[in-house]
Amino acid sequence: MSSRFEPDDRFVDRLEWQLASELRRRERLKPAPGRVAVPRSVVALSLAAGVLLIGVAATKAADLIKDSWRRKVEIARLETEVRIKTAFLGLKKDRAAQAENQFSLGLVGEDEVLVAKLGADRAGADLERSSLDLAEVRSSGLAPRDELYAPLVGGRDFVGERLEIEKNVIRTDLELRRARTEQALRQRVELGLVHRSALKELEASLAGQEAALEDIENRLVLRRRFLAGEISAGDMEVRVRMSAAEKELKESRSAIESIRPRVDDLRVKAAAGLVTVDELKAGELGLSAAQAKADLALQEIEILKGIK
Repeated sequence: MSSRFEPDDRFVDRLEWQLASELRRRERLKPAPGRVAVPRSVVALSLAAGVLLIGVAATKAADLIKDSWRRKVEIARLETEVRIKTAFLGLKKDRAAQAENQFSLGLVGEDEVLVAKLGADRAGADLERSSLDLAEVRSSGLAPRDELYAPLVGGRDFVGERLEIEKNVIRTDLELRRARTEQALRQRVELGLVHRSALKELEASLAGQEAALEDIENRLVLRRRFLAGEISAGDMEVRVRMSAAEKELKESRSAIESIRPRVDDLRVKAAAGLVTVDELKAGELGLSAAQAKADLALQEIEILKGIK
């Protein structure tokens, strides 16, 4: 063989050194007896996961700490609110009693007595709501929830109790206004002391309260059915929206019936120069707004009816 194809001594020495180095490297990387070789990429991922879990745990602990102080702050706030509303209720009750006494002496009218009584009733309802909120926060450690799909707290239905309070307030207000205000207003209209449009406005207001009362009744039924497992949260959302849309439709139609005669009267007066154009435009705008709300409620009802 030609000597030019034979490796020289330096090449052989260098090759021998490279092979020896590679063998030593492999020996170092060989796992010790009883141990499993783990790729470095897996080790790196494991370390990263460990750091992440530690971070999550630290964040969770911080959240718990924050929840703890937030709960204390919320309880302190509600306790203060309850004390203030308790004092306010006492004041309203005193005023209602004074109004009744003055009415018996002929010093004030029946309307003032009604306003004072309603004020006391509403103050009592506000206090009851705040007391419920305080009890819920103390029991759950969370902010009060009003969603119809909210769970019971300690076996207690705070959502339903708040709805009952709201229902009682509206019902009491409605009954008092029907028994006193409506009757007195009708008499004044018949005597020509008050324009008939005032009676229309009152009737529209009463119709709005009736719609609100019906909406609360529907929500209470849905709440009971949800707690009984008869309907899902998704189905209940559709039903709640349907109830709200129907309530909005009734209120809007009542408002239209109340506003339209007043707008017609304004048009006659505007033609005679008895009212300004701006007054007429304001009345027409109110009528258009009520009609737009009614149209929107109808549209929402149709959409919800199409949900399977």
